[in-house]
Amino acid sequence: MKVPTNQKFRPLLFFNKNKRLTSFLSIFLTLLFLNLTIGCSYYNVRSVTTSPETLATNIDNFAKAQKYVVIHSGMEIWHLNNLKLNEQQKTMSGLVKKIDPIHVSKKPRESKRTHIYSGKKEVLNEVHFYLSTQNMINYDEQITIPFSAINSISVNDKNTGRSIAYAALGTIGVIAVIGIIYALTKSSCPFIYIQNGEEFIFTGELYPGVLTANQQRDDYLLLPNIADVNNVYSIKITNELKEIQYTDFVQLLEVNHPEHVKVLLDKNGNPNTFSNIMSPVNVLVDNLKTDGSPALAKDNTSYLFDSKMNTSSSTRNIELKFNKPIDSETAKLFLTVKNSMWLDYVFGKFNEQFGTYYNQFQKNQQETTKEKSTIWMNAQNIPLSVYLKTNTGWEFVDRVNTVGPMASRDIAVPIDLKNVTGNDVVVKLETGFMFWEVDYAGIDFTENLPLDVNYINPDEAIDGNHTNVTELLSASDQNYFVQPNIGDEVVVHFKINEPKADLNRTFFLKNRGYYNYIRNYDGEPNFQKLKLFKEAGAFTDFSKYEYEALMDYENQFDLASNTK
Repeated sequence: MKVPTNQKFRPLLFFNKNKRLTSFLSIFLTLLFLNLTIGCSYYNVRSVTTSPETLATNIDNFAKAQKYVVIHSGMEIWHLNNLKLNEQQKTMSGLVKKIDPIHVSKKPRESKRTHIYSGKKEVLNEVHFYLSTQNMINYDEQITIPFSAINSISVNDKNTGRSIAYAALGTIGVIAVIGIIYALTKSSCPFIYIQNGEEFIFTGELYPGVLTANQQRDDYLLLPNIADVNNVYSIKITNELKEIQYTDFVQLLEVNHPEHVKVLLDKNGNPNTFSNIMSPVNVLVDNLKTDGSPALAKDNTSYLFDSKMNTSSSTRNIELKFNKPIDSETAKLFLTVKNSMWLDYVFGKFNEQFGTYYNQFQKNQQETTKEKSTIWMNAQNIPLSVYLKTNTGWEFVDRVNTVGPMASRDIAVPIDLKNVTGNDVVVKLETGFMFWEVDYAGIDFTENLPLDVNYINPDEAIDGNHTNVTELLSASDQNYFVQPNIGDEVVVHFKINEPKADLNRTFFLKNRGYYNYIRNYDGEPNFQKLKLFKEAGAFTDFSKYEYEALMDYENQFDLASNTK
């Protein structure tokens, strides 16, 4: 198909009109995502602040995470083993070792921001220190490095987006590939971008998983990189998918807190303070001891709930064991999580079973009560369930609502420890087969500090037609701002006050709304199969079945290719 030169190529429209091509690419890109989940082949070089206020904390975190430390001293490059911090003397120390060849970049690491690697994940555990002095070193000797000698620090972060784009790129282009992925595999909710002082950057998704007005709930999204322009914070809400979006209201929450404290909201909007986050000392995946390092850092190395087990249940779990301080009665779990792209894909496969009846089914769902929808979702293990090991067994704590697959969220889960004795706290995270990804997990046993929270309504909201829609987004009144078309957007501005002295500020976006899919499935509805989904656990069984079928398809495809 030839695209006229005077028209902009729109991948969403192109692939919606080419159903046969869409079917093939849907399978291809899904397999691509699954392969990239196992091993990504690109990483970004990210600078880490060396300010006096954060340097000791960063070095301590590197030591706890057992990062592979690479020292650049003049023309010399070597490994610092067994990193130790001396905060009082403002030094770090360790044993000088010859750098392992696997940690030697093929090209100068400083030459560009994005690099390719062989697929072995050791490179993702690196931290690089660049010194202002050139030291005479001898291997296998202890060395002490003062903070004053540290010029800069950088780490390697997995670049999943670059890998996806390059693996499927060909001659289409990065933007087109992203559009194709949205068109074929994405069923989500409004995207939100925040103004970081220079541009709008993607941050997350609003009211994820809310498909009817009856299911609406208040959603709280952390805005970590938002920056003001003349005391105004700005966000952009966009519709980039095949759906109609109904946003009831948005509100900015400003939380003032001490500098050394992190703040997260739980799912009910209650602030929780974190000043001493502890890492797990032991991790079990489906009752088998495993590597605990994925839980130690936000590095896109995640637990995927994908273990290959032959059991009667398709649910998967992770157990996290923490050391418990004496007399602690409460705790707060700190999680960095997101839903998987696989959940998005398999939910689409579920909807396909309705065939030509789907639009009527979706219309009927609008009348379903919130309680009935919640009971079904919980029975299908779609939320991330949190359990606590007590004297009498596993005690249910809470469920984490869906957050969408496009960006991770930091989430707080308060835990009551009154039924826990001994020196350990063991938490279990459970969900359906490959429904979630857990990137980071920690716990804080300190008491919550009193905080000053300000609620800021929109000052102005202008949509893509230059219409002022501020009134529609300023109150939770079911008077919706509607985005029915791909490309619809609204920019919302919030006026803020000057920061308070000696306090930091963290911002969250409180939001509420729902969305409906736009789908035109072919074929007769498979009512016989759909009846099975009324049973508890049927959807997660369906997820595992679809995954195994897709892997079998890939194996047969590889076999045929090799034979040819």
